[in-house]
Amino acid sequence: MEFEVGSVRVRVAGSEVKVEGREGVVDWVRLPDGRHSILIEGRVYDLLADVSDGACTVAGRAGTHILQIRDPRRLEISRGFEPEQAGMLRILAEMPGKVIRVLVREGETVAIDQGLLVIEAMKMQNEIRAPKSGVVRSIGVAAGRAVNSGAFLLSLE
Repeated sequence: MEFEVGSVRVRVAGSEVKVEGREGVVDWVRLPDGRHSILIEGRVYDLLADVSDGACTVAGRAGTHILQIRDPRRLEISRGFEPEQAGMLRILAEMPGKVIRVLVREGETVAIDQGLLVIEAMKMQNEIRAPKSGVVRSIGVAAGRAVNSGAFLLSLE
């Protein structure tokens, strides 16, 4: 994903970050209160992020910044969807990888474009998002498990 902070271009690929040609590794965790704790080169930053309409507002002790998000997948989503189909929708893995996190539970109601799970493939973490609104009927994977291309991930109804 790429975004800009003022005139500074930032590229994020998994845990690797490149800011104006300078590369580094970051580690982060989302805290229960919604803030993010980020570790960059041994320094900890606590930030609050709010994402809406292709922009992300990040607030911390140093001030507030608005990031413009440039994600080709979001562009496809913003073009609109065909009317939702009724019935069960099985979501399959598009490529082999490892399930990092399952973000939903069976029986949970999800909205269109909501994150369902995160799969790491080729050293990149990819969030699988809901292609339609519905209820999670079954989950066929667990965090830490490897999946093959075409493997059943979960179903929405």
